[in-house]
Amino acid sequence: MSWTSNCWLVAIRDEIPADEIRRWWNAKETPLLDDLVMRAPRVWLGKMSDSGEEALPSPARRVYALLFLRGTLPEYVVPVLDEELIIEILAAFQPQGDDNPTDRYGAIAEVTAFLAEHQGVGALTDEACVP
Repeated sequence: MSWTSNCWLVAIRDEIPADEIRRWWNAKETPLLDDLVMRAPRVWLGKMSDSGEEALPSPARRVYALLFLRGTLPEYVVPVLDEELIIEILAAFQPQGDDNPTDRYGAIAEVTAFLAEHQGVGALTDEACVP
């Protein structure tokens, strides 16, 4: 079974309890963080597709994977948009030759402006399945 979801980068300014962050990264219920993410400033990264057998590469998927890695290792955190992470996000967001040709992705200028505006705050991705 294949699926496609829209993916947004969101800025989180609030302090989040450690147990809530751990549950978030383990895909458990997180009422506080779910509410904050829903109301957070956001920029659309694009679509992520899964062929049913493998995740198909895209700029949005690379940013999603980067934030997951930064948020879970070596401990569970909400990654902070510092200068290093912003550079990594922009590098991950660059289109690559093996990207899924049917996926669309957001404008690099909008993502860059969002990152500059929210430097110093937490960052997560939010995704929603596309019907």
